[in-house]
Amino acid sequence: MANRIDAAIAKTKGAAKAVKARVDGLTGIFATLAKQHTEAGSLMGNMKHDGAKRSELWPKIRTALLTHERSEMRVLYPELRMHDQLRARANSHDAEAQELERMIHDLDQVAIASDMWGNLFERLADTIARHAQEEENDIFPKAQDVLGKDRRRTSM
Repeated sequence: MANRIDAAIAKTKGAAKAVKARVDGLTGIFATLAKQHTEAGSLMGNMKHDGAKRSELWPKIRTALLTHERSEMRVLYPELRMHDQLRARANSHDAEAQELERMIHDLDQVAIASDMWGNLFERLADTIARHAQEEENDIFPKAQDVLGKDRRRTSM
């Protein structure tokens, strides 16, 4: 039951973030990605403050994080890499995404109820929050300008 409530809260926060992203000028795929960042962050925040939710929420969070990053690496960032102004940011993103996957793998190797798991998860949550903020405040606005209106509206 808590998982449904947490998921509903995350979706609501994600929808609000999508509206804010549009107000801040992000559209299309960039608003969608910002929404996903908020949904994952909400679930992570719920789990951070309630260790009993780890077993219930971690599989959903893990899947969402890996799917999001792999999709970005497969679809968005190759497109950005085709533009000189965005190539360095795309390469930097790929390195960060590999680090996030390594952190997720490390969590999978530790007992979920342990203090070590909690500490690793805190590091992952902080890294993801910084990563999302960098994308939303730096990479996405620049990419949106470079790609132009027609291209950024598509799902690439």
